[in-house]
Amino acid sequence: MIFLEYKIAIIGTGYMAKKHCDAMSDSSKIVLDTIVSTEKSTTDAEEFKRKFGFRKTSTDIDSVIQDHNIDIVIICTPDSTHANLVTKFLRGGKHVLCEKPLARTKDDFNIIKKELEKSRKVLQVGMNCRFREQYSKPKEIIDNGELGKLGFLKSTYIVNIVDSVKKKEKPWWSDHPPDIFPFLHGGGIHCIDLLRWNGGKVKKVFAKSISFELKKELKSDTFSILLEFDNGVLADCCISASAFRPNSFEFDYWLSDGSIINNTKVFCKKNNQVFLSDEIKIEQKIIDLRLQFENMLESIEGNKSPLNSFEEAYENFIVISAIEKSLREGT
Repeated sequence: MIFLEYKIAIIGTGYMAKKHCDAMSDSSKIVLDTIVSTEKSTTDAEEFKRKFGFRKTSTDIDSVIQDHNIDIVIICTPDSTHANLVTKFLRGGKHVLCEKPLARTKDDFNIIKKELEKSRKVLQVGMNCRFREQYSKPKEIIDNGELGKLGFLKSTYIVNIVDSVKKKEKPWWSDHPPDIFPFLHGGGIHCIDLLRWNGGKVKKVFAKSISFELKKELKSDTFSILLEFDNGVLADCCISASAFRPNSFEFDYWLSDGSIINNTKVFCKKNNQVFLSDEIKIEQKIIDLRLQFENMLESIEGNKSPLNSFEEAYENFIVISAIEKSLREGT
């Protein structure tokens, strides 16, 4: 069924909720219907209503579930709440876009899977980096084969959150299952997802970790990870929440006939010498979150899986779980 317009509810009033509102505010296909906050954040909800034109505010999740006029729910709440909210909204017959991570335990993934299969609704997971040109354009070059066969990926994901965590700006960082490394699920997952997107199915992992500043809060805050893919491609990945250097999210792609360095510089092989052949221009005329949401609408209208589907989220979880096992066992 193709809707003339979709009525949206957004759960949460934080940074990502604002980003989603900014991305969708001028869309002719949607109506921002309800912004849901906690009791402590009702002032923020009223500001959302004034700024973005929501029809109403609410502090009652169940009222959104029971509102048959709402078509899509966007979940922008703390990580620990995602699995439960996704399950509730799928059970209530809503399409769902949930920020990452979708879930952090296998049991939660199994519950979501059952509800998704029963509801036959679309579930999109907020891995918006796939819609950023600095990552999508290199993938196009790799996929079209112009630089030969992919052999090696090198990635760096550094986002220093030491001050934020110490000041408890996001107190829910410490709310996580006891046997996981939360920064892998909440931040490093972006890097893991893009490595999988380019490299394919992961066959083996080996990982080591240390902690500079956040051992108490995150168990480990810096990770060195090696990945081997089914197709023979290897990857070297550094993920850190506390490195005292500029933040970065960079990829190098080494192929049989050339390479792409730092997502933008394309080198080719001529007479066994390296030549700079091109520099990828990053324009991003349409913001990544808008492209992600449009992909979700296309999936609803075409009755197909979105780019960031449940299956993709589950594969990310399986890889992160294997990394965690390697960290615990040294194998």
